[in-house]
Amino acid sequence: LKHIRDTDGEVPIPVFMVSSEDSPELRIVSISTGADDFLTKPINLPDAAMKVQQALERYRYRKQIVELTKKLERDRANLKRYFADDLVEKILNGEITTELGGVMVPATILFFDVRGSTTIAERLGATAYAELINTVFADLMDIIFGNGGSVNELLGDGILATFGAPKPSPNDATNAIKSAVAIDKHMRMLNDLRCESGQFPLGFGMGIASGTVFAGNIGSVRMMKFAVMGDPVNLAARLQELTKTQPYAIIIDENTHKGCPPDIVCDRIGVTRVRGKTKSVALYGISKVEHKKPAAFTV
Repeated sequence: LKHIRDTDGEVPIPVFMVSSEDSPELRIVSISTGADDFLTKPINLPDAAMKVQQALERYRYRKQIVELTKKLERDRANLKRYFADDLVEKILNGEITTELGGVMVPATILFFDVRGSTTIAERLGATAYAELINTVFADLMDIIFGNGGSVNELLGDGILATFGAPKPSPNDATNAIKSAVAIDKHMRMLNDLRCESGQFPLGFGMGIASGTVFAGNIGSVRMMKFAVMGDPVNLAARLQELTKTQPYAIIIDENTHKGCPPDIVCDRIGVTRVRGKTKSVALYGISKVEHKKPAAFTV
């Protein structure tokens, strides 16, 4: 019995002890060592058949539980690629719906983009470029998740991250800014290492905007995805584009600026009209960009 239990698989198989001897001590030793039940000779066939049937039912239930547990762990692992740990638990606990539809919530949106991706991909080749992006994004996603954000989309050479969708918090703007500053620091350190090893630096920019967005599942019963839509999403994308012409790696709107931590310097860029918006927007820049590049680099 001990050998059987020590070498059992994930689901213990039903085992019956059958003996012509019977005593309380023998029963206790048999059950405690791993037997499902104890049958005495001569065997009562109807009674034995009922006990075997019950044991097989328990075996099937155990197999189902093991399979469901594995599926739950796979689902949890997959969800954690897109959402922070606390959001994953809320989804699995049914606190966040997985049905079509969503809610309007206050949130902060962060767009990150790698500059010159077409040229880089052409220079490195598709496989090497994909490996580079995967390595970079793995670190950036850890930063985003570590600050309470979720990765809504990977856009080839960019990341769309959300803070507060679908569950808002008072610190969403602050967390988004902290993530952006940490990403900026990480990318600069990465570029220093790349330059030291004779590789070209990676240009990048980030835009952050805050406001009310739709957060929920769109698509159909056949295929759906979690999405955020609304003016802050579009504005964050526009602000990310502005970093291409402004001397800042991070540009945020006024709503986000209200959550700027006191230890982070935000320079007021001014009030301007952003493409796609009718109203002017007050913008702030974080982290000055050094435009000088080593002469040997062509990207």
